[in-house]
Amino acid sequence: MADRTEASTPRAPPDAGTRLAVILAAGAGSRLTDASEGPPKPLVPVLGMPVLERAVRVCGEVGIDRVIVVVGHRDTEVRAWIDEFARRSGQRPEFVVAENWDLGNGASALTACSVVGDSPFLLMMCDHLASVSLLSRVLECNPPEGGICMAVDRDELPLFDWEDATKVRLHDGRVIGVGKTLVEWDAIDAGVFHCTPALFAALRESHVVAQHSLSTAIDILASANLVEAVDITGDFWFDVDTEAGRREAERLMRRSLGKVADDGYVAANLNRPLSTRLTARLAGTAVRPDHVTIAAFLLALAAAGLFATGTYGLAVLGALLLQGSSILDGVDGELARLKHLATPGGAWLDTIMDRYADVAVALAVTVAAAQATEGSDTLLWIGGVAAATGFILASYVTKEFELRHGRPYPNDFLAKLKKRDLRLFTISIGGVLGSPYLAAVGVGVVSHLCILGILSRGWKEGKQTPSRSRL
Repeated sequence: MADRTEASTPRAPPDAGTRLAVILAAGAGSRLTDASEGPPKPLVPVLGMPVLERAVRVCGEVGIDRVIVVVGHRDTEVRAWIDEFARRSGQRPEFVVAENWDLGNGASALTACSVVGDSPFLLMMCDHLASVSLLSRVLECNPPEGGICMAVDRDELPLFDWEDATKVRLHDGRVIGVGKTLVEWDAIDAGVFHCTPALFAALRESHVVAQHSLSTAIDILASANLVEAVDITGDFWFDVDTEAGRREAERLMRRSLGKVADDGYVAANLNRPLSTRLTARLAGTAVRPDHVTIAAFLLALAAAGLFATGTYGLAVLGALLLQGSSILDGVDGELARLKHLATPGGAWLDTIMDRYADVAVALAVTVAAAQATEGSDTLLWIGGVAAATGFILASYVTKEFELRHGRPYPNDFLAKLKKRDLRLFTISIGGVLGSPYLAAVGVGVVSHLCILGILSRGWKEGKQTPSRSRL
């Protein structure tokens, strides 16, 4: 290995953002799939979605609009899948065929040289599942001039097969050694890189000495102090190399679905354990998040209709449907994250449908209560309207806080107390106990009190931070 330069390496000037990704999908993956009977490695599903599709979709989520897939083993099948994926998704990945893919992943990577040109690019392996936040961190690292940035994980505890993992030696934020057999190492290669075209020169240099692995080329760059480490410790990634690894990846992904930072009390402790199981079953189907959003809305409308009858038995059934709607309300978001199908339009649809459903339930229980008293009590209607407005404003107040203050409202006691999961659960319990109206009014009053508390906090913070005039 050449002497390492301790001095700082000059950086390439920042560009407008890397919009190109190269995904290596050429290997046979014999440890993961049967070469004759199973699907090609890029098409092996993890929770219902091929690993290659997950890689392409996560690239789209971080703003990459051009994806080049390097294919090799059983390329005809993989290319046919790419065409089919383009038709149904709107993303249009390109492909290049690595004729010498069997030499190693370095030979496959070099195939992309002719289509990459002089552009910086993201490089990743199709069988390395990686989160949006991980890719975002790597893209934020501006590679050294003539070098690359490399995602590394310092935490060895989550590793499933650490003996097969590529180890990394670090010094002052730079990579100084790469290899599976390193005795002393500081981190693990996560399989995602932000590269300049200098990578291809290093690949050619490694091929001269009949070394065709990507790690050899990276080691060449590391010896010249041209590989900057990007610490992605804590971000999700997983190398799917074996069938046991695939099952472990699915387990970890299912578990991660339940970790939502802004969940309310009922969502975290009751709804998520149920919704994540349902989401995992839906993952391999054609069901989309929008389908679940509409189903949850229709279920809530059905519950409202049953409440409106004023019949106890039907109200109990309505209570069960309403809680079922609340559980489904978590499935659409989980499915969107799992399938990388989250869109602003989907989030908007979910918000609007939830508000319509909330108002329908509040009016339904009020109608039933009014019928029971022959509609003569004006206070009943005042209570019902107060509950409905509380449900609407409970969602609006924190969104307005974020808009005005430039940051989300913290998920504190007030925020959790006014959340939809708690109010739907409360009304459901009220339905079972024969008092859905009182439950709705009670949770409506709590919502208004929470709104006032949040409004007070926002008012105090707003007085301390002057805003710009709209004139």
